Amino acid sequence: MKKIYCLVLLLSALNYRAAFAQIDTVANIPTEDKLYGLSKFWSEVNANFAYFDHAKVNWDSTYRAYIPKVIATKNTWEYYMLMQRFCALLKDGHTGVGFPEKLLTHKSRYKWIYIENFNKKFIITDIPVQYKDLVPLGSEVVSVNGVPAKEYAEKELIPYISSSTEHVLWNTAAAMMFYGTDSTKLFHLKLKTPQGKVIPYDYQFHTYGTKWVRRNGSTPWKMMDFKVMDGIGYVKLNTFGDEKIDSAFKSIVPQLYACKGVILDIRDNGGGDTGVGAEILKYFTDKKLLVGSAWKTRDNLSSFKAWGYYQSKDTSKKALTAWQKKALDSYKGNYWYQGDTMTFENDVKEKKITTPLIVLTGNNTASAAEDFLIILDGLRGRATTMGQRTFGSTGQPLPISLPGLSDGRICTKRDTYPDGRDFVGVGVIPDIEIARNPSDVIAGTDTVLQAALKEMNKKTK
Repeated sequence: MKKIYCLVLLLSALNYRAAFAQIDTVANIPTEDKLYGLSKFWSEVNANFAYFDHAKVNWDSTYRAYIPKVIATKNTWEYYMLMQRFCALLKDGHTGVGFPEKLLTHKSRYKWIYIENFNKKFIITDIPVQYKDLVPLGSEVVSVNGVPAKEYAEKELIPYISSSTEHVLWNTAAAMMFYGTDSTKLFHLKLKTPQGKVIPYDYQFHTYGTKWVRRNGSTPWKMMDFKVMDGIGYVKLNTFGDEKIDSAFKSIVPQLYACKGVILDIRDNGGGDTGVGAEILKYFTDKKLLVGSAWKTRDNLSSFKAWGYYQSKDTSKKALTAWQKKALDSYKGNYWYQGDTMTFENDVKEKKITTPLIVLTGNNTASAAEDFLIILDGLRGRATTMGQRTFGSTGQPLPISLPGLSDGRICTKRDTYPDGRDFVGVGVIPDIEIARNPSDVIAGTDTVLQAALKEMNKKTK
């Protein structure tokens, strides 16, 4: 059983809230501390990172190139932003540098626009009520400060985002489009309305909040939500980070027996502990052993690395023995410890739920929630998955402390399907894909749930 962080919001939560704190851009840690932080992050990644083949980066030469850049930073904030760029080159959602929380001031600023990504187009999905006639919801951001929006994102946003998958990269870019330290800065936007009219709009942060067209009054977060809709049990599982959710689920099992089908919704589940999710799946199968992901981690064998150095000088082109290959792989940092495939004994004695099962997934289904889907994949035919492909990142992060920053993390564990197929860097693709579209989001229409209810009714006729 593994413990992992919930990683749906991979940068700072500050990037995603209506209220942002001001940033202190004067504070400056010593240059020696900055160089130590860069060097420590480089060395720990060099020894432990699991996805260099995804990153396709020369880590040594990149580190050398960043040394003068770190020396040139004028404050801790610049150092943090540079470290984000350095980290983003690894292209991994479970690897990141920590936000410098000590730089936050007590002053707040509020964003007055919500933008979401739809196929690399940035669409406005909420606006203050005073602008509802000026900026129709569903308008597309065409340009920012005279730069085409896609190009602006590629130059100003994406280089700072650590992501394993393209869809999460662009989702994050939309969410943090105006992220920065200068709350007085004006962003000159050009918008294309749903009717095709191009209009100007100047945007900046404000020192007070606003009333929104759509988002007024937040729904309290729940670990689990349950209701019965037309005889179908709908269970929303929002985390696997707390074992209490297993007890909460067990308490509704008697009601689920009476349902003609069950829908499990993990679209907003950012993960936690793989074993917590496995415990819930045990109620849906008689299979005695649940099989999860296969995994491996890099193994550093110092003596073999030393022997591998001499092996690398051998130009004879003779076939390598197993020992020689182990030495050479160790020298190259490519020798792996193969872990056991994760398995969970189905020790649930209660009657199992045998009615049809549908599981809803989305871009925010991450980490241990993706592990949940890998286990489900092994229960051939037990469930239908519907929605969007998942976050595409899991693993075991190694916490790392860096001067001036909160703890960062480095992904040390490489997970695959039991047969070796990758889902990190891809996302788990549902059986039935249902694309998000702006009009449904703006209208508050849950097309995925509607489609699932329709599909369930077909299965239970």
